[in-house]
Amino acid sequence: MGHARSERERRSNHRVDLDGRAVLFQRGDHVGQYTIENLSAGGAWISGNRDLRPGHLVHLLIDLEESGDTMSLTGSVRRAGPHDKGNGHRVGLAIAFPALSADQEDAIHDALLRGLVRRDKSTVPLPFLVFEPRRRVREEIESEVRSFGLPLLSVDSLSEAVEELESDETKYGGLIIHSVTHDRRAMDVVEFFARSDGLRTIILPEPEGALSNHAVRLAKLPFVVVPPIWSRSELRRALMN
Repeated sequence: MGHARSERERRSNHRVDLDGRAVLFQRGDHVGQYTIENLSAGGAWISGNRDLRPGHLVHLLIDLEESGDTMSLTGSVRRAGPHDKGNGHRVGLAIAFPALSADQEDAIHDALLRGLVRRDKSTVPLPFLVFEPRRRVREEIESEVRSFGLPLLSVDSLSEAVEELESDETKYGGLIIHSVTHDRRAMDVVEFFARSDGLRTIILPEPEGALSNHAVRLAKLPFVVVPPIWSRSELRRALMN
């Protein structure tokens, strides 16, 4: 997105349970095929028939069934132990990814979000409402949300936002706002819906993570999400959480 984040910024890792498999190699030798129990940009928990000692470096070819993505990653075995799901004597391995590039992190996060959307395709996800007066910014947000396969509706005025939020015809999964945080009247309305309806609200901050005073007050509510900065990866994380 237009507000690029610093490459040095550390990202929290959202761990997701998805169906998939991983083929492990060690020093070029095939170790075996494992089931992916959960995955994040920080690492994976996998289960299989062969144990490995902690500290060993491994190469993984990952295939995620729900998203259709394949990835090639290098990791290290952090711990090993019995896997208690299902039948048989299976081993669980915690694999860490200590040296992913930013592109690899983004690829994992994108794959996880696509997988979540496809896994829940039997139930249509609730749309997000984007309330943004500035056309360029609104279109930028729309493009990013749609790229994750999520439905949305956009409005550019307070009256339209109120009409949509009060409507009995459409229920929204959340509200995304940015420049309206500088409009006191608009923020009073947003706070009303956030408090009364428990409306999940994502506030996209200014560059460098700056927030208006109104946004700072709203950000204290438990169902309001404020990414540290406005970037594609942070918006994706807010949509996933």
